[in-house]
Amino acid sequence: MTKRLLYLLMAVAMTLSAVAQNAVGDWRIHTSFVGSEVKAVAESHRWVYYLSASSLFRLDKETAENEALSKVNELSDQTVSDIYYNSDKDYLVVVYANANIDVICSGGEVVNVSEIKDAVLTTSKNISDVTFAPGKIYLATDFGYVVLDDSKFVVKESHIYGTPVTSVAQVGEMLIVSTPDATYYGNADTYYEQLSSLTVCSLQKKALLRPINDRSFFCLTGWTYLSTMEVNEQGIPSFHNQTLMENTTKQLQKTKGGFLLCVPSKGKVYYYTVEEGLNPEGADVGGELCSSNPDGDTWWLAGNNGLHKWQEENYYKPNALSLSAPFWMTYNKSKDLLYVSTTAANALLGTEYPTMVNTYDGIEWNDVTPEGAPVHGSYWIEFLPDDPDTYFLGTWRDGLLKVVDDEIVLTYDATNSPLRKKYAMHPITTIDRHGNVWALQSLENPEHPAMVLPAAKAKLNTSTEADWLTPSIDGINTGHTVRPVLISTHYGNNDIKIFSDGDFEMPVVMWNNNGELSSSRPQQVQYAQLTDQDGLPFTWTNVMCFAEDLTGLVWMGTTEGVISFNPAQAFSADFRINHIKVPRNDGTDMADYLLSGIQVNDIAVDGANRKWIATQTSGLFLVSADGSKIIRKFNTTNSPLASNTVYRVCCNPNSNSVYVTTPAGLYEYFSDSSPAEPTYNDIYAYPNPVRPDYGGDVTITGLMDNSLVKIADASGNVIRQLKSTGGMVTWDCCNEYGESVKTGVYMVLCSRANGGSEAVVTKIAVIK
Repeated sequence: MTKRLLYLLMAVAMTLSAVAQNAVGDWRIHTSFVGSEVKAVAESHRWVYYLSASSLFRLDKETAENEALSKVNELSDQTVSDIYYNSDKDYLVVVYANANIDVICSGGEVVNVSEIKDAVLTTSKNISDVTFAPGKIYLATDFGYVVLDDSKFVVKESHIYGTPVTSVAQVGEMLIVSTPDATYYGNADTYYEQLSSLTVCSLQKKALLRPINDRSFFCLTGWTYLSTMEVNEQGIPSFHNQTLMENTTKQLQKTKGGFLLCVPSKGKVYYYTVEEGLNPEGADVGGELCSSNPDGDTWWLAGNNGLHKWQEENYYKPNALSLSAPFWMTYNKSKDLLYVSTTAANALLGTEYPTMVNTYDGIEWNDVTPEGAPVHGSYWIEFLPDDPDTYFLGTWRDGLLKVVDDEIVLTYDATNSPLRKKYAMHPITTIDRHGNVWALQSLENPEHPAMVLPAAKAKLNTSTEADWLTPSIDGINTGHTVRPVLISTHYGNNDIKIFSDGDFEMPVVMWNNNGELSSSRPQQVQYAQLTDQDGLPFTWTNVMCFAEDLTGLVWMGTTEGVISFNPAQAFSADFRINHIKVPRNDGTDMADYLLSGIQVNDIAVDGANRKWIATQTSGLFLVSADGSKIIRKFNTTNSPLASNTVYRVCCNPNSNSVYVTTPAGLYEYFSDSSPAEPTYNDIYAYPNPVRPDYGGDVTITGLMDNSLVKIADASGNVIRQLKSTGGMVTWDCCNEYGESVKTGVYMVLCSRANGGSEAVVTKIAVIK
């Protein structure tokens, strides 16, 4: 490369937009840090690791970099169940819920040990405990125990007993095996094919074992014991137990000169040395978990405020969700914020979580849970259409909340609204295009299960029952308490509400008040089954979700798949749905119904009107705008998703981000489509410049819909033509023949595909 060309590229690069973006096709895992759910802390020579719920974090002690570890950066899997640190060899064993194992070495290298996860067994493979001995890692499992060679991190021995083992430890030359029924001993150098080949001893059963030296160890049960072993001339051991504490030690770690014993129930950490025994006073750490490297003099603690040094107020808190079970998602387009919240009991989860709300601006997570939010869970968030600072939130037991600027300003309940409390409360809501707030109580309120608060009244921070209207709508009071789904249409000229109780074979109810609230009985209809385009019946066991696309069609997800329909036609006698067909493309005219027999949990619509479909057992699907083509399918085998169960899906209306919630947490996918722009004024490309070490595609975004994009070299020769998906297109830095382009500056020319003038909208510098 000539110096002149290099200087030219550098000058161009300096003038180009330097927006840091994820490449199309990238995933981001949004971890959760919940201080009350910190499970372990381990200080290595370089890092301090800490585990909250199932998310693993680490702090670099030298640089103060505080990062989340996940499947998209360092780790091999997701959903960490526990961590164990070997202080003698400075490595960390990471155990996952699926029995996979990672070993993070002292330099940060990660070695995956997947033999237990991949083993074909009829029993559970859960790993319940890990201990260390010279050259060995002992893994206690639900089927027996496994020994790893810790020089190569490979399986050295497998002891499949068909019964759970709580803990295994090597104390001197003796092997001790604890189970839920008894504790056994044997020779550490002997291979025992059966558990019965070991000898039962007097030690506490179901104990976690932690070696101290060649003759003593800790036994951790509901209490904390010190066990001492004496071996006679015949090689038979006897054990003496001393009660150290009548409390459970949640975390026990080797440290400089002794051991730290964390007892969160007493809010303290105790220090033990062989010479002095247990310090009876301990240190008050406020219930935080504590760790210290044997080569260091500092204690590290983790709790509600994050990670910090002992007696220092400088906390390191990760940029993460503050809730461990994200479920509902709503995107506030005006504020460009994703709102994520927990859930009350619903069709997918029988557990109710305390109400928590987080926001994400694309960079930072913030906890915006309103003070006084109910502890018994809530449903989805609904924003007023002309007030992005105000949302309504139905709760399990406490009525309907109005939240303004993240503060609860009003609670609608039986004292100031038509809401009633028969068993619980659980109103579900939708806000129509005019700002009227609709609340339904499908079981609690048989007299008037449908209620509406007019838009003008919804703006007030006071309420009386007289402010509400109670139109008569048949089919609302149908039964179940945790399955209802409800939407109000907004696109086209429709102002139709669509509801299903979601219980077994319950009907779909639609009503249209035509923007008027005066009628006590609006136009309405209900269907126990629907008729498709071929005149065939479509039935369901449960209706799971509704979603309206950009053309006004409504998509309905059920336990039997997905359909679409025009809600405006639902009130006519010849109403038909579209039971969507996907051609087989095998040379025949055959087709299959889209996701037939698969439970559809949720549907979202992106900027190109494509549908993102969350399923219960088959992962996440992306289908074309009309559903006739499956464009992408994401599951545990071809993506970072740790579960094929996807609860909810949400598309960012301002970008190409797609968010999903799963049993393993929240994920973000960067798709190849973003919302179209009205002009070409805000186009940019990334990465730009394209450097030699970059192997992905260049994304050009900010385009108008259906744009024709031409890539031209410095001489004006068009080398590639592309067509945008919504407001975005990607270029693989190749010409039309698939050949990689040379170093240079390339112009991006855009025009509407249906005609219009062509203009250079941006430039891309490519450096090879």
